[in-house]
Amino acid sequence: VAISHHVAGRIRRYYNRQANVVYPPVDTAFFRPDETPHEGFALVVSALVPYKRIDVAIDACARARVPLQIVGDGPDRSHLERRATGETRFLGRVPDEAMRDLYRSAAVVLLPGEEDFGIVPLEAQACGTPVVALGRGGALETVVDGETGMLAHEPGPVAFADAVSRALSHRFDTGAIRRHAEGFGRERFGDEIEALVSDTMQAGQARW
Repeated sequence: VAISHHVAGRIRRYYNRQANVVYPPVDTAFFRPDETPHEGFALVVSALVPYKRIDVAIDACARARVPLQIVGDGPDRSHLERRATGETRFLGRVPDEAMRDLYRSAAVVLLPGEEDFGIVPLEAQACGTPVVALGRGGALETVVDGETGMLAHEPGPVAFADAVSRALSHRFDTGAIRRHAEGFGRERFGDEIEALVSDTMQAGQARW
């Protein structure tokens, strides 16, 4: 079982095995929109480690002149704090309710690194907030370019800043963003896992 078609392709390439894809679930009951207005800042929710490419988000927001708030902690924090401008705030770890409030009030949520899947974009979309993500890996399966967010097709800060600017000037349909995220909910996950286990057991009994 793979968490995305991106991962399934890697399993096929390296192990010559076919994997069934079951997307991890997002808690759409907890992460949901309310009447909170979107404010003019971008949000990152991430561990602060190099492969997450938080440096790209910092540089891109500086180029686009967009304030950035960063939730999370990790060994790269001191380096990133030295790199950041005065328009970047490091919030550290925050409770789930505070993180949900940030999702709701952010103008965009950023995913600057390549992920196998990435649950943050779906938590943001479940709150009705668009996502700007690197157009590689799992983001190609969780973000609909031009509908639920914008994809940056190059990994550097210039392309990412352009995607942020395009997202901020675009009129998104909050309801459509929310409906897209609902397709990744817990009920869907449970149904797909149950069906996969049932099919596997039936196939095994048939061989016996």
